[in-house]
Amino acid sequence: MLRRTTLVSGVTLGLLAVGLPTAAHADDVTVSGNYTVPAGRTIEGDLTVRGGTVNVYGTVEGNVRQIGDGAVSVHRSGRVDGNVSETGAGNVRIRGEIDGNVTESGSGWLIVEPTGDVDGNVTENDSGYVRINRGAEVDGNVIERGGGSLSIFGVVDGNVSESGSGHLYLRSTARIDGNATEHSAGNLYVYRGARVDGSIRENGSGSRVNR
Repeated sequence: MLRRTTLVSGVTLGLLAVGLPTAAHADDVTVSGNYTVPAGRTIEGDLTVRGGTVNVYGTVEGNVRQIGDGAVSVHRSGRVDGNVSETGAGNVRIRGEIDGNVTESGSGWLIVEPTGDVDGNVTENDSGYVRINRGAEVDGNVIERGGGSLSIFGVVDGNVSESGSGHLYLRSTARIDGNATEHSAGNLYVYRGARVDGSIRENGSGSRVNR
């Protein structure tokens, strides 16, 4: 079956959000400007937002893409069955459940809050920082490739790596099943109480600092 793409104006979106809070959209949704998926509503496809901020309180059964100015927030009641990506200067905040990967490719930061649960990888490709807060869980890998720092307070089932100029912080509440590696000019800070089941390595020009 072919998927159709639904182009919806901001006014129409507002009417849909208010008038049909429990409706399901069988098609992909592409919008310009800010957009909210209310609690109790399901989009049965991909959601693409250009030049605006997307807030997810309900469910998106496909991917969530934010392009240009704006940010992404998946709130505590929100669920995304696919991937979440942000390609502009905005930030990404995850308080809900993501079945796929979360990627921030611009200058914004990426935070997984205490109620956040990501089944895939968490990746920041530019100058923004990454923070996995205490209580948060990432089932995949956490990767920071740019100039931002990477701080782990929560649980990561995979590997943790920082390959740009930023620092890697393994806080006292960090629990990492895989390896923790700093590959470039940043330092590797290991706080007392942090638990890493794999190896802890500083492979770049930075230093390992135990605290």
